[in-house]
Amino acid sequence: MPLEFLARLGRMPQFAALRHRGFRLLWAATLLSSTARWADLVVVGWLTLELTDSPLMVGIVTASKMVGYLAAPFMGVVVDRMDRRLLLIVAAGVNLAAAAIMLVLFVSARLELWHVISLALVSGLTWALDNPTRNAFVPDLVEGEHLTNAIALNSVALEITVVVGPALGGLLIPVLGMAGAYGLISGILLLDVLVLLMMKKDVRHGTEHLHEAPVKSLVSGLKYVWGNQTVLALMVLAFLLNLLAAPYRYAFLPVFARYVLDAGPAGYGMLTAMAGVGALVGGVWIVSLGNYNRKGRLLVWSSFVWPASLFVLAMSTWYSVSMALVFVAGLTQGIVWTMIATLILGHTAQPMRGRVMGIRTGVVIGLPLGNFLAGALAEHFGAPFAQGAYAASAILVMLAIVLLVPSLRKLD
Repeated sequence: MPLEFLARLGRMPQFAALRHRGFRLLWAATLLSSTARWADLVVVGWLTLELTDSPLMVGIVTASKMVGYLAAPFMGVVVDRMDRRLLLIVAAGVNLAAAAIMLVLFVSARLELWHVISLALVSGLTWALDNPTRNAFVPDLVEGEHLTNAIALNSVALEITVVVGPALGGLLIPVLGMAGAYGLISGILLLDVLVLLMMKKDVRHGTEHLHEAPVKSLVSGLKYVWGNQTVLALMVLAFLLNLLAAPYRYAFLPVFARYVLDAGPAGYGMLTAMAGVGALVGGVWIVSLGNYNRKGRLLVWSSFVWPASLFVLAMSTWYSVSMALVFVAGLTQGIVWTMIATLILGHTAQPMRGRVMGIRTGVVIGLPLGNFLAGALAEHFGAPFAQGAYAASAILVMLAIVLLVPSLRKLD
């Protein structure tokens, strides 16, 4: 049984968090839900190109997938008030329904662009609930000494799916077509719901502010972040990197694969999977480090190397070179997101974790904004120029942050 195998892994120090049954189930559910999400992003990006032949529309659709992050701070209030297991089941169920509707519309030849955008908005809202819930749930399931390990393992689970999901989405399109891809996505999401149902109902979760008005609860969360210099700096960093660096996976890679590298859907899937391979390697490396003490320094260096690799990618016309550069980008991106999550949770009081992680998810709104602007820029000036401009801007922004917040490098 896969869960028994995870329990045996938990006996090793590098996988200590897997000793906890609740975390094992959450980890397995994360593998399933994130695999489906990544496969969907690959499929919907290629589907949009086939429907419209427009890089701008790819940017709009991928932005629609993530615009729901605007609701994430409000979702964080819900996370601190309700059963987190139930919230994850609801999010997974709605995602399953959206994927099933896409499948039915495609098979019946009734799928139109407005359907794609509408369902993208729905799935974006579910992710705005799922992400802060999943992150805030981790400290409820493991002991304090295993928290860093649990966060790193959670990131590794996400990056494993960044390899598997795009490969499934990209490679199944030419083999089984869009219907086969969405049938697979629906099946994975069904398994996700079943795994979450296996979790105990009495898992402890935050209920400290149960009687506080929702708006007041949200305001207290925003004040907490504003008054916590470390968390605030990490939030700003996350927003800017989502705006300027992260769009390479969503808005630029499908355009590069089709128009610059002439790689087709399978090549696009492998490019996206290579970013996931890099992020997976980075996550496994962080897990092997244990409770690493120089997290701030590692965060800063990775935040520079990530956009630098994308700047070189903008000039590449060779598929093999582009694959290597995407690997480096994925490696450093995985390190950056793991370090930010670890540092935020490590510097946040337990009763505030739902709201803080909701705000953390909310700053991902920089990604759909970045996707939209990237699509518009690529439409008018070409993808290589747009990617180069984005990467150069990210490097300059990182330089400014390091100069303005020197304490970032000293965080542990």
